[in-house]
Amino acid sequence: MKPSPAIVVFLCLPLVAASLSACSRDPAPPPDTPRAVKLEAVGSSDGTDGSRFVAQVRQAQRAELGFEGGGRIASIEVDVGDRVRQGQILARLDPQPTRLHVEQADANVASASADLRQQQTQLAQQQAMFEDGAASSTSLTAAKTAFASAQARLRSAQADLALARRGLRQAELRAPFDGSVVARLQQPDANVAAGQPVLQVEGQGHAQLTVALPASLASALRPGQAASAYRADAPERALPLQLRSVSDRLDGGATVQALFESGADDAVRLRSGENLLLALPRGAPRSLSVPLSALVPSMANGKPMVFVYQDSNASVRRRQIVTGNAEGDRVQVRQGLRAGERIVAAGAAFLSDGQTVVPFRPATRLSGTASP
Repeated sequence: MKPSPAIVVFLCLPLVAASLSACSRDPAPPPDTPRAVKLEAVGSSDGTDGSRFVAQVRQAQRAELGFEGGGRIASIEVDVGDRVRQGQILARLDPQPTRLHVEQADANVASASADLRQQQTQLAQQQAMFEDGAASSTSLTAAKTAFASAQARLRSAQADLALARRGLRQAELRAPFDGSVVARLQQPDANVAAGQPVLQVEGQGHAQLTVALPASLASALRPGQAASAYRADAPERALPLQLRSVSDRLDGGATVQALFESGADDAVRLRSGENLLLALPRGAPRSLSVPLSALVPSMANGKPMVFVYQDSNASVRRRQIVTGNAEGDRVQVRQGLRAGERIVAAGAAFLSDGQTVVPFRPATRLSGTASP
């Protein structure tokens, strides 16, 4: 005889109850583990106390010298490192072509002068004949025109002679100021074009420093502001500087060139091309900045937001900010944050407002030391 369905259900009830009881004794699922995040204290991206910028030394007086006219270099009287005085002859071109040019121009002047005298005589004759009624006004006008043309040809020949004499003088390359030779770009017997560089010379005793500064920092600087520079091999000795000017052009979309004048004494010789570490004065106006990776767009209006860490409950709160210019991998913050606040510097896109987090601390282990 088959058992009835009611009996089967009744017999199975204790088994179902036992199964449910066993399930109720399973441990509750663990709460979500707080996400580890990289935090960064909000501060100045540049110009903070202790920051340094690489600056390069140059001389205020510097020139790349070449001949005004082309030709063959007959001689070069100096070499790299030689001291020169203003007006000293540094190099010479072969003078023969320019001397011939002077002779040719001189002959043209003599020819034009003779032609002018002839035209002047003919004009005087035509004027006398016209007054006597022996010549027409047309003949007199033609004589006057020929005389004026002769005058113009003489002036042109005289100008050519002046240029030829100048070319003869410019066949000698002279030092424009006291200084030294820093580069020799040509050798004797080489043929050079007009203006082609032959030597580079620099003055002495008036060093300048050029440096690329972030635009947000440079905009706060003013001419006359003091700064300091340091040599890598003598970081304890500060070399005084003074800001001369700041360029208006933005290089690479983020930096501008600034020019500083050296106030170092003669005992501290700054060599052209030398790199120094430039330190701006403490307390200089600065701007706050955050990494670009810290920004997340607002779901409501698309404006930038960051997650600010709350020390009181180890959570993060979303906050809208006003940004300025981007500088490399950072962006200037104009409103919304205070210096010293800590924000999530990376991974902000995976967080939610009010989420509990833990500051990320990289686990490092020295070689040969076992972790506890």
